[in-house]
Amino acid sequence: DYRALGGYEGLRKALALPPEAIVAEVADSGLRGRGGAAFPTGVKWKTVLETAAPRKYVVCNADEGDSGTFSDRMLMEGDPYSLIEGMTIAGLAVQATYGYIYVRSEYPVAISVLETAIQRARQAGWLGADIQGSGRGFDLEVRCGAGAYICGEETSLLESIEGKRGLVRAKPPLPAVAGLFGRPTVDNNVISLATVPLVLARGAGHYQI
Repeated sequence: DYRALGGYEGLRKALALPPEAIVAEVADSGLRGRGGAAFPTGVKWKTVLETAAPRKYVVCNADEGDSGTFSDRMLMEGDPYSLIEGMTIAGLAVQATYGYIYVRSEYPVAISVLETAIQRARQAGWLGADIQGSGRGFDLEVRCGAGAYICGEETSLLESIEGKRGLVRAKPPLPAVAGLFGRPTVDNNVISLATVPLVLARGAGHYQI
């Protein structure tokens, strides 16, 4: 169903582009973070891409802890493949090969839906070491939060993924330079990443309208 409605069109285009071109398309679109700070997504990705490291990561902050907010939950449960596709495009853009979706423990249905979708995407060749025979790889997994509200903050979330207490890190360095496991890390929220496939599929100009 997802492919019949244009799913993976953005990823197909991204696979044909160098990382710099993907970052430029996202930057030109004007896409910003939807977690509250509205930081330009393209700027963050450019920093990660230009920071040399043997390994990089993409992290989705799905720890939706504010009272009465359920937009992330609705998207993860109803359209998980758009998030998976967006994270994969982000990985190609910054040359990261692995990602994590950090979901709050109060969302068991979302966790189950995402895990099933990831497995199916992997079986269909949209995740893994050789995406659609392109020679480029990306994979991801779901991490369940432990229920601490503070883990919605990006650096405490990274600490939690690493198996530590969810304490806020001092900045600098920024996560884009030294994030998960001390490596350059893209850290965006659910809606930001799920919007990326549209930007790649239809172009930056379409998103600007």
